[in-house]
Amino acid sequence: MLSLGRIKNFISDCLFPIFCLNCGVFIKAEERRYLCSNCFKNINIYSALFCPICLKRIGVLKKCYHSNKKSYLDFLGCATEYNNPLVKNLLHCFKYQFIKEIGLTLSDILIVYWTKIWPDVKARFSNCLVISIPLYHRRFNWRGFNQSEELARVFANYFRLPLVNNVLIRKKNTPPQVQVENFENRLNNIIGAFQIKNSSLIKNKKIILIDDVFTSGATLQEGAKILKENGAKEIIGLVIAK
Repeated sequence: MLSLGRIKNFISDCLFPIFCLNCGVFIKAEERRYLCSNCFKNINIYSALFCPICLKRIGVLKKCYHSNKKSYLDFLGCATEYNNPLVKNLLHCFKYQFIKEIGLTLSDILIVYWTKIWPDVKARFSNCLVISIPLYHRRFNWRGFNQSEELARVFANYFRLPLVNNVLIRKKNTPPQVQVENFENRLNNIIGAFQIKNSSLIKNKKIILIDDVFTSGATLQEGAKILKENGAKEIIGLVIAK
């Protein structure tokens, strides 16, 4: 006798079939993914941390000169490269076509990446908080979900880390960074965009700060700045791609 879950998956497969966004092969609803396993293997997933300023690979939690002097982020964790067509298409469908379920596929990339670097970071980041970059409430209502929060939720659940969504708040409705032309304007665009609530939750805490992509780094830096000004101890910015 078929279980209720299998019946639901069968109906979904018939009415709302899922096909790999790259090769078009049919994917069963129970897998809840938008990239088949063969295509997933074509994503090169890094195994190192990066300097959040010059973006060069760094050794085991050894800060680059630039991040020591100029960065509120202590390290940048980046899973893969944005110019991979598979990654670019997944992120575009997730953010701009509002396909929320693609967050599971993108979260898989983060999980594989973190598993690779885990032997290097576990001594300092085994007991930390996970925080996502927030959306302004009007943009959240328009999109229906916060893409960074979706990634953070799956990531935190997989690694059994506490997810804290009521600390970093976006108080300013800034234009999307992708619409802002140059680095300086992006920095100015995001200044003052965030505020902190319940600061006692982050006092002396180590934090994994999650966003979807890293371009200029302005958003993650501004988020890290206000977190540190309110007592956070150390921060890794974690993204799908740069």
